[in-house]
Amino acid sequence: MLHNYFKIAWRNLINNKVYTFINIGGLAFGMAVAILIGLWVLDELNFDKYHKEHDRIALLQKNRSFNGNIITEQSMSIPLAAKLRESYGNYFEEVVASSYGGEKSLTVNDKTIIKRGLFMETGGEKILDLQILEGSPIFPLAPFEILISDKTKDALFENKSALNQTVHLDKNTPFKIVGVFKSLPQNSTYRSTSFFSSMDSYLQKEDWLSAKKLWDENSFPIYVKLAKNVSAEQASTLIKDEIYKVTKDPSKPALFLYPMDTWHLYPEYKNGLPVSTGKDNILIFGLIGILTILLAAINFMNLSTARSEKRAKEIGVRKAIGSGRGQIIGQFYAETFLTIFLSTLLAIVLAQIALPLFNELAEKKIEFPWGNPAFWSAIVLFSGFLILFAGSYPALYLSSFQPIKVLKGKLQSNSFELFSRKGLVVFQFSISIVLIISTTIIYKQIQFTKNRPLGYDTKGLVQIRKNNEELRGHFYAMRQDLLNSGAVVEVAEINSPIAESWHYSSAYTWPEKNSNAEDLVSLNVTSEFGKTIDWKITDGRDFSRTFLSDSNAVILNEAAVKLMGFKNPVNQLIRKNGKPLTVVGVVQNIVMDSPFDPVRPTVFEVIKANAPFITIKLKPELSPVESLAKIEEVLKTYDPAGNFNYLFADQNFDKKFFREKRMSSLISFFAILSLFISCLGLFGLASFVAEQRTKEIGIRKVLGASIANLWQLLSKDFVILVIISCLIAAPIAHYFMHEWLQKYSYRTEISWWVFVTAGTG
Repeated sequence: MLHNYFKIAWRNLINNKVYTFINIGGLAFGMAVAILIGLWVLDELNFDKYHKEHDRIALLQKNRSFNGNIITEQSMSIPLAAKLRESYGNYFEEVVASSYGGEKSLTVNDKTIIKRGLFMETGGEKILDLQILEGSPIFPLAPFEILISDKTKDALFENKSALNQTVHLDKNTPFKIVGVFKSLPQNSTYRSTSFFSSMDSYLQKEDWLSAKKLWDENSFPIYVKLAKNVSAEQASTLIKDEIYKVTKDPSKPALFLYPMDTWHLYPEYKNGLPVSTGKDNILIFGLIGILTILLAAINFMNLSTARSEKRAKEIGVRKAIGSGRGQIIGQFYAETFLTIFLSTLLAIVLAQIALPLFNELAEKKIEFPWGNPAFWSAIVLFSGFLILFAGSYPALYLSSFQPIKVLKGKLQSNSFELFSRKGLVVFQFSISIVLIISTTIIYKQIQFTKNRPLGYDTKGLVQIRKNNEELRGHFYAMRQDLLNSGAVVEVAEINSPIAESWHYSSAYTWPEKNSNAEDLVSLNVTSEFGKTIDWKITDGRDFSRTFLSDSNAVILNEAAVKLMGFKNPVNQLIRKNGKPLTVVGVVQNIVMDSPFDPVRPTVFEVIKANAPFITIKLKPELSPVESLAKIEEVLKTYDPAGNFNYLFADQNFDKKFFREKRMSSLISFFAILSLFISCLGLFGLASFVAEQRTKEIGIRKVLGASIANLWQLLSKDFVILVIISCLIAAPIAHYFMHEWLQKYSYRTEISWWVFVTAGTG
């Protein structure tokens, strides 16, 4: 019996090639999308799960209140880590202060590479869960001992052993390699950690030794590993006031633990509350995957029931010669099984082919799990569910035909069948239009924020980090050489990247300062900085080396002027740690952190030189390639073996749209596929309707009907269905995108033309 079912099922597929192509193709595309989304969701849910005890690792954070607003920070002081170890040793297995993972040059002989690494206190290797591949390092590491990743070892030593070799960090500090660890996975917060060393090494190397005793030097993240049977909530309650007890900070910093398991799902805090960006993305794309496969299943059901009149006589004859309803249901389920089996094979091939493109869009390194039994079990279960779901309606509906009516030719599509078929088409296109509208609004939000006034000119602006000691202490000579090269307009130095605020200070005071005022961003720059970035002076003047008094001068941004309440800010006095500073100018707000948030109050102080970043404005007359070649030639006179890491300001700014761009790219990808699947189903239905009305079309053509008349006749009903889909999709998309936009302080409006474009497109 089964052999007969499949033999007839195969014959039906072969004899109806267009129908078979649409069904198998639509289902395969839908299943391929579901597979890709499933792999992406699995990768997201497994973020940081490489750590065997990920549920016990946490990052220390603090909430501080400023004028009713709560700011969440992760920078802590080193004495706090010591205090927690001393007072709460029963609650924490490890408390580890660390450095931020900055870039360093690693040099062995004449080979130099630039990598990111971490310096951590004792126990840091357990926080990272380092898997040692070579060597037997003794923890805690001695000062100036280092571990490197296997990929870093390959880059520096190729096939040679790295153990006991010497690597120079930033060209000037020798470190002894005592071990090689396995590179951390791509779906890890620490994926860019290429070397690891002790905190003592960092403090000595960077001249931070005094920070060991300073509670107000908040420049170090602190990680903890909870003791067994201690929850993050329990520990947070215990340590909440530890900073306030010592500092009596008026912002009343409240400590809490930020568990590793939530880092990726809740990547940031706003006003003291976690923002579920990662979790929302998983839910959104998971829903898209379910809806996409549902679209493909709807195509299958629609086309199967649409062909009911063609299959009616076959069913009538079968019932007349004694076939039971169960046998007919079995026949249709056999056809469904064969269709979905072939679709699954094609879907796997399509998913494998599309995976490189998908990885590029999602910025992932997902590999197809050919050898994973759980994956194949999921495919089998998923296909089985799809067979039951997609095959149920055609099998039950077609097997219900009464043989007498069928054989007399009295079978007609009832109103319920037509309504349900049209309803499914409306459902399909509603989903596709919602995705198209969502993609358009996300893109509009990105462009709206990109066009926000930045307060400076990113074009031709390049920043170089001084990774090597040779570049330090030569700023004025180096600046003159760069100007003489003819490649640059101006050169300056700054103590942080242009597009990031690294330094905050509560040490600034002014006459009307509120005890609860927020910390100010504190930036140290050379006098040429304003001309280099072309900032906009709105009041007063720029820094100048012709004014010796500028060593005690500051420039405020407009947000700082507003916070301080100055009506005439120029020549006003503010203080930093009691030292008087004169306001000589005001600049337009410069967007340095998230482009979606308000600009924070910022104070610019002039320094003589030797900041860690060189900022260069390229001459527009030359190409960037020519300019960079000349700049590198100059820099090599100071650091002959230098490996210079150029960062263009506009590219750095673009990185801030990573999540939004990824979301836009993925939704666009799925929107196109869902629309393709929907159109494929609509084409199938239209072809079948045209086939049913062949005689009518012939008569109309004989009577003089034009092709346009016939096209209007056949497409009228479908156009109405698409219009209904637009009317349903518009309010749904508006609601969800309005809610999505509320996450941003700086956001676009939802324009009417977005819905018109999506509907007419």
